[in-house]
Amino acid sequence: MTEAAERAWSTTAAMFRLITGFWVSQAVGVAAALGIADQLEGGPRHGDDLARAVGADPDALQRLLRMLASLGVFAEVAPGTFGQTPLSETLRSDVPGSLRAYAMMQCAPGRWLPWGRLLDSIRSGRPMAREALGMEHFAYYAQHPDEAAFFNAGMAEVSAWAAGEVLRVYDFSRTRVVADVGGGHGSLLAAILRAAPGARGILFDLPRVIATARPGIAAQGLADRCELVAGDFFEAVPEGADLHLLQQVVHNWDDAEAARLLGNCHRALPPGGKLVLVEMIVPSDNRPSEAHLMDLNMLVNLGGRQRTEAEYRSLLQAAGFRMERAIPTQTPFYVIEAARS
Repeated sequence: MTEAAERAWSTTAAMFRLITGFWVSQAVGVAAALGIADQLEGGPRHGDDLARAVGADPDALQRLLRMLASLGVFAEVAPGTFGQTPLSETLRSDVPGSLRAYAMMQCAPGRWLPWGRLLDSIRSGRPMAREALGMEHFAYYAQHPDEAAFFNAGMAEVSAWAAGEVLRVYDFSRTRVVADVGGGHGSLLAAILRAAPGARGILFDLPRVIATARPGIAAQGLADRCELVAGDFFEAVPEGADLHLLQQVVHNWDDAEAARLLGNCHRALPPGGKLVLVEMIVPSDNRPSEAHLMDLNMLVNLGGRQRTEAEYRSLLQAAGFRMERAIPTQTPFYVIEAARS
């Protein structure tokens, strides 16, 4: 094969891997749903043994594990016998750095089906949840509690991934009351309260979310320091906090809806109060970034968007905030600090 032919084949192979990337996503999602990594906690096991343990067809599971092992997700330590790798450890339940629930969330119908209509979303500029699911995204989760549980747990995993870095780069020690707006089950808020023992918290989210958040807050011994409030942040945000925290909330919405939400935060905060956003930022030089992928995810599922630093500055200014800094972390997330004017 000539050098030119080798280059052409290499390029074709690279594009083939990009085109078939969703096959890998679904394979990882299935391994997560079956709990394969948990089954391997005690050491390598034969595929037939694993199939009996998780209720799968032995041949089909063997083929799935063989494919994932070829990518380093698992290790084939002997013919037909599979063990853990550093990657598969992230698919275990309840371990630091776990993304098991996030994998199941992304590969379940509530996220997967809208992505199948990305072409329609690009042509129209609209999200495809209603067309793909029959209703808006969060309404779908309200009617599908099993998937909502994946969503809440998956977002908690991402929060935990970012929490250590958020606490490393931002000092909450002088904060009196932190309101976590749209905070889900409050995993980041709980981390902040543990790091700042003099602070109190307000966890604010929709009623169905707050109802399932209480046990987790209580289990962490924070029930007496954290008030759980149910409501709609497009209507109003609880008063009484000197810092509002919004992690991966603003990116869910277009500029008009985001401005409405931020305006409610402005009304609830005292003069000089702080607003802290934890978001990915689209690089102004278009270098590779997870923010580009998340931007399309927001478009097709919710109609939201990832933003550049300049776009966040303008959005915050329009809502009455002065953006003070955007602090990078060692994760894809930035900590964006603003002050109420």
